[in-house]
Amino acid sequence: MDSTLDISELTGWGVYEIARRQDPYPIWDRMRAATPVLDVGENVFAVTSWELADKVLRDPSLLAGNGVAESMNKPVGEKLDPAAIWLMSLDGPNHLRARSLVRRPFSARQVESLRSLVGDQVKRLVESFLRKAKEQPTDFVSHVALALPSEVIRHLFHIDEALWAREVHAGFLPTANSTSSEQISALADFFQDVETDQGLFHDLQEADADGSRLSHDEMIANAVLLTMAAVDTTAGLISNSLLCLLGHGEILKQIIQAPSLIPEVVEETLRFQSPALSCSRFSPSAFQLGGVEIPAGSHILVCLGAANRDPDKYEDPNSFRLGRDYSGMITFGGGRHFCLGASLARMEARTVLEALLEVAPTLHLADAMEWRTDNPTVRIPRTLNISLRAEGNSR
Repeated sequence: MDSTLDISELTGWGVYEIARRQDPYPIWDRMRAATPVLDVGENVFAVTSWELADKVLRDPSLLAGNGVAESMNKPVGEKLDPAAIWLMSLDGPNHLRARSLVRRPFSARQVESLRSLVGDQVKRLVESFLRKAKEQPTDFVSHVALALPSEVIRHLFHIDEALWAREVHAGFLPTANSTSSEQISALADFFQDVETDQGLFHDLQEADADGSRLSHDEMIANAVLLTMAAVDTTAGLISNSLLCLLGHGEILKQIIQAPSLIPEVVEETLRFQSPALSCSRFSPSAFQLGGVEIPAGSHILVCLGAANRDPDKYEDPNSFRLGRDYSGMITFGGGRHFCLGASLARMEARTVLEALLEVAPTLHLADAMEWRTDNPTVRIPRTLNISLRAEGNSR
């Protein structure tokens, strides 16, 4: 069983192996009970409690970590290493400058302007998915959960649909079998080839009032980041939300009677099955965290999935239930590196659940589900094969 993993066998960034397990939560529970700040060697410390995770995320003295890049086993000698210069890797004035430029397309007003597009795409994708699922088990992940955020970000870039489907969307499908580093490299090459002055390219290249702008390489790197974050983690949130509802019939009945509870379902999914499992920080100076001395030059892996199931923060944390206080939610990070696309991801997940409510009682998982393990920072099912059964049939 997953819970029998010997944590002492993991060193340094090898701690990511926990997140590759089908059920990492019992292992994280054991770690938190032993010590919420675990020295795993090679200057890496894993944080599993909510209080300390929140503290790390909001500590301005800690720098952006390279844990995400390390999890990718990136090849050496790349022409452009997007992970080294994208927004998530910057600090100080460089980060403030880049974030102020990259965040413009994700303001509350801009996200709200996408509501009609999201609604139209959800209607199209869900109707197509349901037609197929009536005939045979159909994968919800590829047909809806991945397809929706992929189409939304394609629209924002103003890139031809067929070209995007072939060169970008295909790389996110379970059949692609590409590593994260290969995906990043392919996206960087693609964006350099198709770069235009339209859509997100225009927004990323436009100077601010002070004349500051992203360099060409920064623009490409952040185009890659926005695409990967927009597709994979949002697809995880959409898939995980449906999976949680299918596994909790009483809550499903609740939201059918009261659709206003859908936003709460999305928040509980963000906590219970976090689509983003971790992030990292770097400590330039020695400091104490939870009574543990963190030497200068250390890496801190913030285990978001573990922190979201901390019993000191959430009562009965291993149960999926509504009615919790979600203030302080850290699934989208915290502090200056809070995810720019959080509002858009929530909107997309809520819209999909709303579209499925009418047929929700007829949906059922047709076969066993496995979690994807290629990227230990993202939690998303490999597939969710769904069938529709006749209403009234309890099987």
